[in-house]
Amino acid sequence: MVISEIAQKTGLTTDTLRYYEKLGLMPEIARNESGRRVYTEFHIEWIGFIQSLKSAGMTLESIVMYMQLAKVGSTTKEERKKIIMAGQNTLLEKMKSIKKSLDMASYYLENYDDVLIPQTNKLINSL
Repeated sequence: MVISEIAQKTGLTTDTLRYYEKLGLMPEIARNESGRRVYTEFHIEWIGFIQSLKSAGMTLESIVMYMQLAKVGSTTKEERKKIIMAGQNTLLEKMKSIKKSLDMASYYLENYDDVLIPQTNKLINSL
């Protein structure tokens, strides 16, 4: 498969795929006689793994580190687990922030006439 086909199959852009390669996230990608990248099903599986780690809260940089440690072997198991825990903590912090925003939206909806309308009118009338 060429890069446009892999992009279509994975939902990533060709720029993202090239960026993953540049970061060292992808295993080596062979090239054909004309120099075009040739992807295999293995690359699709690899990209799926990267996407699953991203959805677990990991940054691309932490995924690179995770992969480098994994290549070292089982002696890095605990270090890799800490990287995943850091991603989880990032997600928990985002959840707290979203919860706070949701609570504020709920408050404004419940008190729309008594709180939000007067605040809005005060600011608008000050213009």
